[in-house]
Amino acid sequence: MHLKAQKALPGSHVICDSICHSNQQLNNHSQVGFGEQLKEFFLGIFDTSYWPPRWHCGTWTDFHGWLYIVSDLFIWAAYFAIPFLLFRIINKRKDIPFPRIIWLFIAFILLCGTTHLIDAMIFWWPAYRLSATVRFITAVASIFTVFALYKILPMVYNLRTLAQLEVEIEERKKAEQIVKHHQVMQEAAEELMSRKDEFMSIASHELKTPITSLKASLQLVEKIVDKDVALQPVAPFVEKAVKQVNKLTDIVNELMDVTRIQAGRLGLSKTDFNLMDMIEECQEQCIAVNNKHTVHINGDPNLVIHADRIRLEQVVSNLLTNAFKYSSENGSIFIKFEKNNNKIKVAVTDNGIGIPENNLSNIFDRFYRVENTSKNFSGIGLGLYISSEIIKRHHGQIGAESTLGKGSTFWFII
Repeated sequence: MHLKAQKALPGSHVICDSICHSNQQLNNHSQVGFGEQLKEFFLGIFDTSYWPPRWHCGTWTDFHGWLYIVSDLFIWAAYFAIPFLLFRIINKRKDIPFPRIIWLFIAFILLCGTTHLIDAMIFWWPAYRLSATVRFITAVASIFTVFALYKILPMVYNLRTLAQLEVEIEERKKAEQIVKHHQVMQEAAEELMSRKDEFMSIASHELKTPITSLKASLQLVEKIVDKDVALQPVAPFVEKAVKQVNKLTDIVNELMDVTRIQAGRLGLSKTDFNLMDMIEECQEQCIAVNNKHTVHINGDPNLVIHADRIRLEQVVSNLLTNAFKYSSENGSIFIKFEKNNNKIKVAVTDNGIGIPENNLSNIFDRFYRVENTSKNFSGIGLGLYISSEIIKRHHGQIGAESTLGKGSTFWFII
């Protein structure tokens, strides 16, 4: 045909033949309904009879045409290579976030590349209907891709950067080191406490025998001094020695109680007894040691309680002893007990030096002593700890309220 002749020489210009300018075909298509057009379109999707190859329509030089073709082919090659690389990435890395959006990108890029491939082929094969179909599918895929990308934008914004991840990793490493250090320190503290408990158990048992012997000897000396008038000047010293031995006995008993608590061997022997009688006995014992305070007891004299009398007496005596110790001379101590909802509450109140608020949460810990009182008052910080454990084994509660410089109230409920 003369069309090929017109394109024979490089740089020549080709004028469209009558196929490009045929108004007859246009008129025939315009008279057909949309449904018929749609049917005809897809039945003849590969039909190229209505159009000439692009080389034969318009004015093309060889340079212009091949520049168009080569550019489309390179774009197509790149568009097909990118999805291949994306597929390898998601196939190797199963932890990639948002894998569905990557699959949409793969489909979208493949379709875009296909449009460029067909565009290059149209220079020889004018498949305009196929090109339009592929472009429509590409448009639909692009809309879905944009919508899917829009939906994940908030999640993308929340993704951490590499710098943030590195900082987080460093923080985690530091946290792990701190936790590990704390674990080591805790294990060391537990081992130290275990050894301390072992030492207290051995020491308390070893000290008990000589202290008992010493106490018996002092009692014998007291009797001799009482009978011999010539030895009366020695009596005050014997009395002091007896008091110190009694203190030492109390310390050994406390150590033995702690070892029993730690071993879970602090048993209870519950009976019914009159609470007023027990409190009065505790009062008498404390006043016998220190008669410089006045104790006021307020409660139902007929109230009967079911508990371990000896252990409960130990608790009340400890609270009274502390009230005596930390109150000024000739001060008043108040003991109040009452029953409410089958629970009995006992409270011991003094007008002493009080306890700082920041120390209240620790006063029932083992060996804990308030810093501003530890140098001025004797004790090893076990009395309140033992008392709290006794109350816990009665399934009760123990606590304290205090105002610095105005006094304290220690209470327990069983």
